[in-house]
Amino acid sequence: MPAGRPGTRHWSSPLSMVLFPVALWVVLPLWGTRALLITFMVLASLQWLAGLHRLRWTAVLVILLALLLGGQAELGIRLYPVIINVSLALVFLGSLRATPLIERLARLSEPDLPPSGVRYTRRVTWMWGIFMTLNALVALTLALWAPLNVWQIYTGAISYLLAALLMAGEWLVRQRVRRKTVHA
Repeated sequence: MPAGRPGTRHWSSPLSMVLFPVALWVVLPLWGTRALLITFMVLASLQWLAGLHRLRWTAVLVILLALLLGGQAELGIRLYPVIINVSLALVFLGSLRATPLIERLARLSEPDLPPSGVRYTRRVTWMWGIFMTLNALVALTLALWAPLNVWQIYTGAISYLLAALLMAGEWLVRQRVRRKTVHA
């Protein structure tokens, strides 16, 4: 599939999602905030190299570089999850102007999605957009006012657990909705 087609999966996004907490829990204690910020810049560069949303990733890299050069490595690492969550919220919520992101993903396995499925995927897209927005707000609050270890626990563990719980909950609801649709 060409890079710009909806539903295209890139190796960089899943890799970055896995490497973020690994970097947070390994690089930060061993080498400190400056090394972690450089690691985050490498992760952002992987996203840029993947070719999607290059302008967005260029902006992220410029901001992180400015913070690094300005001696604000800790602020840079603290803002990275905020930037990522805002970016994801914009992707989810922005897709509602046309075909919602979750609908595009659903159509990969179910091309003839019924109207009830289209409505459901729109709601799920809203849900993920709102979750990412709230996650960004919590991450920003912690970035600005919490001790580093509290920020680290939330952004490197709790936020991932919340996303996994949301994903599992949505899967359970989807199974129930599908059963109800089949029996209707």
